[in-house]
Amino acid sequence: MVIIFTTPRVVLVGSWGSESLVSALTDVLYRGVPLEEALKQGGDVVARRISAFYRQGHWSVFEFMGAQFLVECSRACHTQFIRHRLASYWSESQRYVDYARREVRFIVPRGFPADLLKRAYEDYVRLREGWRPEYARMVLPNATAVLFAVQMNARELLLNFVPLRCAYAAQAEIRHVCWQMYAHAWRLWPTLSRLVWDDLPSLHRDFCTKVPKGEDCRLYAIRDAEEKHGPLPEKPWLALAVNG
Repeated sequence: MVIIFTTPRVVLVGSWGSESLVSALTDVLYRGVPLEEALKQGGDVVARRISAFYRQGHWSVFEFMGAQFLVECSRACHTQFIRHRLASYWSESQRYVDYARREVRFIVPRGFPADLLKRAYEDYVRLREGWRPEYARMVLPNATAVLFAVQMNARELLLNFVPLRCAYAAQAEIRHVCWQMYAHAWRLWPTLSRLVWDDLPSLHRDFCTKVPKGEDCRLYAIRDAEEKHGPLPEKPWLALAVNG
C-alpha cells in the first residue's frame, strides 16, 4: 500500500527542565536557597533571569531544558536532520521494516508526480520476491518517509537548529519541520523562544540569504514552506509578527 502526503509531522512526546528550574538554580547554587523555596519565585523573576542569561551569552544553562519529538519526514530531510550531532536519534530502519507487508509512505512537495513513487514501490515489491528488505530498499527514493525520535536540549534546538533550519536557505521540508518544533518550544520555554524570535535574522549570518529585500526573513521562510508542504499546525509567534 502506498501513502503519499505533503506535510511532514512533528509530535512532542516529552520534555525536561523548565525556565522556572533554570531560574531557581540561580538561587540554589549562588545563594544557598533550598530548591523548593527557589521554585516558588514569580514569573517576572523567571523572565528577567532567562532574558539576562540570553543577553549575556550564558547559554549553557539552557542545556538544562530539553524536549523529545517524534518526527516523520522524507529520507532526504532525515539525512539533513541527523547532521545535528548534539541531538539523540532513534530511527525507523528500512533494513528491517518490510514495506511489502505494511504501507510505504512518501513525503513530497505539492505537485510532485505520484506515478514515479508508485513505480518505485512496485519495483520494491518485485525485489522482495527474492531479496531481503535490506537490499530491496535500495530502489526506494529519497521521498520515502522515515519516522524517528529525536531529543535536543533547548540550547541546541533554539540557538543552533532553528537559526539554521528555519531559514529560507534551508530546504522547504526540513524548514517546515523546524517551524513545527519551534512552535512546541514556544509553549515549553516562552521567554527564551520570544527572545530568539526577535533576534532570529541575526543569529546566523545566512538566515536572510536569498530573501527579497524588504521582506521579513522569518515570515518569508514560513510562507514558502507552507506553499510547498501545507499549513503549519501552530504559529504562536503570529501576534508578535503582526504587532511589530
